[in-house]
Formats: sequence, structure tokens, C-alpha cells
Amino acid sequence: NLKETHATSAGLKAFCTWMCLNIIDQCRQSLGGHGYSAYTGLAQAYADFTVHCTWEGDNTILMLQCGRYLVATALEARNGQPLPDNLAYLKGALAAGAAPRATGDVGALDTLQAAWSSVAANAILSAVRAFEAGLAKGLSKDNAYEFSSAARLHAARMHTYTYLLHRFAAQVAQSPAALRPVLARLAQLFGAHSAVQHSGEFLQSGFYTGEQIEALKAFVNSACAEVRADAVPLTDAFGYTDYVVNSPLGRYDGNVYEKYFELVTSLNPQKPVPYFDSLIRPLLERTNESDDGPELEFDQE
Repeated sequence: NLKETHATSAGLKAFCTWMCLNIIDQCRQSLGGHGYSAYTGLAQAYADFTVHCTWEGDNTILMLQCGRYLVATALEARNGQPLPDNLAYLKGALAAGAAPRATGDVGALDTLQAAWSSVAANAILSAVRAFEAGLAKGLSKDNAYEFSSAARLHAARMHTYTYLLHRFAAQVAQSPAALRPVLARLAQLFGAHSAVQHSGEFLQSGFYTGEQIEALKAFVNSACAEVRADAVPLTDAFGYTDYVVNSPLGRYDGNVYEKYFELVTSLNPQKPVPYFDSLIRPLLERTNESDDGPELEFDQE
């Protein structure tokens, strides 16, 4: 399982740090001018987090490693080797049967899982074709992988979306009954919103039609309204204290503007400006009549 563990970890590290950085920026922009203020902490959080996309493995390189594993595993499966559990969705695609299509509720969790499985399988097989095209050109195996880099990167992204949604759904099924409806709706929103963002992939794979994509957009709107009612307790469930959040606009008690003003005033206390009376005030209050300066000699010629 070492190769699978490495490839999955590589894909998750790249995917999650990219997504987190994007979410920080979305939060910053959603706060308008306050979001760019140093007092809210988001500008610093964005600057601090950016490095995670590079250290402990550059994200692009890690995604390419994941993509290489996906291509190699698909080729092995085509030759009769068993597929790992997190790539079981490739079985149907490798059988070269009819492409699956959405039926019923396009926003249902099982439908979204099938949709993402179809898209990921389509992206992986596209990367396989690109790799084989490189080989057909006479390239070595390693150079053929380089030749298919763009397709591998895309396949790794689509696979990681699929992996996360499948794991999300599995955890929802194991969650307490009282929490299951809330978490299930959150999982649906993640899968549907991500699908709308990549709607071209779903149209290309043939899973959704154009009309179904429109229905999925409507579902996202309604799901947002439902999830909004639970957004604060879902966020609080992570247990981050005000000290860790380090932003007056993210306070637990909701008194954001009062704390914002307190922070600004505490960091900018009113106190005498050094040397103002002795050096600056005389410059501000001087007049032409009071200026005594050296007399200048002018050449009259």
C-alpha cells in the first residue's frame, strides 16, 4: 500500500493547501476593505499560509506524482491487476461500457459520488492516452510521463475531489443520527458546488446534461440557504479560540466592531508626539516676517 499511501497523501497535501489558501483569500475579499486591514489578521494569515503550497513538497510536483501513480495504476488494471479501493471507480471505465449518466435527483449524495467518479475516471483515462501518445512518438517512459504532465496534473485534481467526497460521504454515514442530516447537506453542497465550478468536465464525461447542470446550480443555491443556518455552529465545532483565530472580525461572541475599535485604539494610544513643541510646531506657525535668515548677495550685472 506504500505507493497508494504516498500518492493519496501527495494529492491531498497539494489540493488542501491550495484550497485553504483560496478560502483565506475569499474570506478576505468578502470583508471588503476590512479584509485588507492588518487588524483583521487575514492579510497576515494569507501571507503566512502561502508557504505551505511550496514547502514539504511543492504542490505542482506532488500533484504530478499523484498523477503518475494514477496512470500507472490504470495501465496495471487494464492488464488484469486489482485496483485499490480508492480507485475502484475505474473498473467501469476500463470495461469500455456505456458512460454512466445522471438519473433522478442530480444533487443527491450518491448521484454526486457517481458523477465525480465518472469525471475522475475520464480524466485518468485521458492522461493514459496522453502517456501512450508520448510512447508512440518514440519517447522513453519517463519522457512520456513528462509529455503527459498537463493531463496528469488535471487527473490528480479530479481524483482528489472524488476521494474527498467519497471519504466525506463515508464519514457522514458513520456520524450520529442527530448530526447526519446537517453533515449530509454539507457534503452535498461540497460535491455540487465543486461540480458547478467544473461543469465542463461533467458535460465532457457525459454524466450531466446542460439542463441537469442548471438544476445543479439551483440546488447549490437552495443548499447554501440551508447550510447557512448551521454555518456558525459548524465553524465553532472546530474549537478554535479567539486567541488562535486572532481576528476581531472572527470573534466567538460576535461583538466584532466593538472589539475592532478596541484593538485599533489600544494599538494607537494618544500620547504626545516627541519633539512636536520644540521642532515641529515652530515650523507650522512661522511667518515670513518672523523668519530670520542669512542675507544673500545678488549679482546685479
